Amino acid sequence: MKEFQAVFQMSKTIIFEVRYYTLGTNSHPYFATSAAQFYRNKQDFSRCGQAQPELLKGYRTARKFFEKWDACHLHDLTPEQYNEMRDDLKALENQYNYILEELDESRRPYSPHFSFYRLANWTKQNPKH
Repeated sequence: MKEFQAVFQMSKTIIFEVRYYTLGTNSHPYFATSAAQFYRNKQDFSRCGQAQPELLKGYRTARKFFEKWDACHLHDLTPEQYNEMRDDLKALENQYNYILEELDESRRPYSPHFSFYRLANWTKQNPKH
C-alpha cells in the first residue's frame, strides 16, 4: 500500500487534503483528511484542520468522500479499505485540481503537509469545476 499525500482545490480559498503515510516514529501508516480555508490575501488560514463539515458543504464529491471515510480518520486501513479509498480518490481527481505525491520510503519521516506557500500560490489558479 503506497503512502501518499494529496490536496484538492475546492475554490481559490478552500483546500481538502487526504493523506496516508507513516508520521515520525510511528510503525504503521495511517489515514487522515483535513480541510483549510485561506484568508483572501493568502497570508494565513482563517480555518483549518477538522473543518471538513463546514468547508466542504458546497462540494458534493469531496463531501461524499469525507463522510464515507471519516470513520477511518487516524486509523490503519486494511488492504481492501486502502484499495477502495484509492478508487474513491479518483472521483476527486476527476472533479478538482489536485496535487498528489506518492511518498518515497527513503524520505522518512514525512512532512505531514504540503508547504503553506506552495498551497497559497497553487490556489491562485481557477478551480477546475
